Parts: sequence; C-alpha cells; structure tokens
Amino acid sequence: MKRSFKDIGENTDKVYEHGYDNIYPMFLESLRDQEFNMLEIGVNKGSSIKLWGEYFPHSKIYGVDIDSEWSNERCTTYKFDQSNPKDLKQIVKTIPDCKFIIDDGSHIPYHQIITFHELFNNLLEYGGVYIIEDIECSYWRSEAKIYGYEIGHFNIVDYFKNKTDQINDKITLNKNRMNISTITFGYNCIVITKKTKREVESNSRVYEHSHMLNIKNK
Repeated sequence: MKRSFKDIGENTDKVYEHGYDNIYPMFLESLRDQEFNMLEIGVNKGSSIKLWGEYFPHSKIYGVDIDSEWSNERCTTYKFDQSNPKDLKQIVKTIPDCKFIIDDGSHIPYHQIITFHELFNNLLEYGGVYIIEDIECSYWRSEAKIYGYEIGHFNIVDYFKNKTDQINDKITLNKNRMNISTITFGYNCIVITKKTKREVESNSRVYEHSHMLNIKNK
C-alpha cells in the first residue's frame, strides 16, 4: 500500500511547518505511477528529494542548488544560481523536459518570477505542474533580507493575480502566451498548471459572445 504525501513527508517542513500535504496531492497524486522527469530548485541536503523519491517511485529527479552538487541513482543535482538569468538558461539546456517543477529556492519574489518565466516556458511539459513555495516573502517589508538577499519591491502574489486575464484570454482578448491553464493559491504556495496540447488546440476556437465584450484588446 502506498504511503500518503503526509506520511512520507512528516519529517520535512513541507508537512510539519507549511502543511503542503493539504494541497499538493490534489495536483500530484495522479502522477505517482507515471514515468517522468521532475526538478526541485533548492535541494539543500536533500530531505525533500527523499520525499519525492518515495512519492514518485518511477520518476527521474533533478535538483538545482546554489551551494551543492551531488548525485545518486535516483537523483542528479546541479550547482546553479536561480538569480542569474544565464544559469536559468543553462538549466534548460542541461535538464530534460519535466512534468513537475517545484521552486523552493531563494524565496525572493524577483527570483521566483524570472525562474518561472524561463522554466515554465522552456522546460515544463504540456499538462505539467509548477509549484512555487514560500510566497510569504511577498508579504515582508522590501528591505527585509533572507539568505543574504533583500526582498525588494517585486511581489509574486500580485504577479499571479494579474495573470487571471491571461487564463481567460478568449474573454479578455489577452493573448495567453505562457499557456497557463490554472493558478491555485494555497497557504504559502502557488500551484500553476500548464495547458495540455488539447487545451492549446481548442483555444483556437472563437469566443461566441465576443460581440458582448466591453474590454479593449490588450
């Protein structure tokens, strides 16, 4: 019998501190028997890698960390800095397409935004799941610091609130260039799913009530 996400991760902060077991299974449980690649940004000493190894027994796990680089038979990690756009592009070149990407890196909103733009567009498969953890920093003062970085004025929560027009692109006439399917806000996290190829193809149909719209083309 498979153990639940909560049972597997009970000794990680994903469960005992953040309570991510209340939301992640809704998006990840269907992947448990599939073979796919996944990437976690910010693996540190690898406690969450062990979680993913048991939760996704058929997956190939990749990790990125600013401080360490190591490998075993289930996981390969690389030393890259998510605050560096050149490193983000190198991640795309180095790691194969992934069904699941999770950002548990610096927690700095600007880093989360540029990482999302690069990896969601260029590394995440159609129908994939992208999770951003520790969005709490967007509620901190701009001069506050974490891991030596200043929070700054970017806000990951507001960024994704403003993406709703892109999800409703047929209605808002806002072109959904990123193929975002859904955005879900949970406690201290955001879960973004990417459109399947079928969703992308069906999106070409014209909105039948377009003549009723009171929105200017964006």
